[in-house]
Amino acid sequence: MSASDLGPEDQWPLPPAWMWDCTECVRRYEAMKHVQAVIAGLTAEDPGVDWDVTDSIVGTQISLSRHLADAHRDALPDYDPSCRTCAEHRESVDRRARSSPDLLQGAVMVAEEHRARHLFAPPRIVGLM
Repeated sequence: MSASDLGPEDQWPLPPAWMWDCTECVRRYEAMKHVQAVIAGLTAEDPGVDWDVTDSIVGTQISLSRHLADAHRDALPDYDPSCRTCAEHRESVDRRARSSPDLLQGAVMVAEEHRARHLFAPPRIVGLM
């Protein structure tokens, strides 16, 4: 399958220009793409290859999104009204603010990581976390 065969939900967006000005963003983005390429190569050679998703692709995406949320919070996109996961995170943050303030910081962190993923991951993948 070539890139031209991918639908809009599966295409990786070009990250915003400001990310390329941050050495740490570039390092983490390149690490993420490298791991994706390695895993794609391994699974192409042997579709039954055993690899730990939490220690590779997902882990590098979380690392990048956490960095973006920590270092570039003001540049994160707002909640996307067309994204069901954004709506769930916004609801969770609102609910924690009202009823469980001790859990609010964790809900905010996860919501920020999700919003950051909108900057660099395909829509189909963004909605998974």
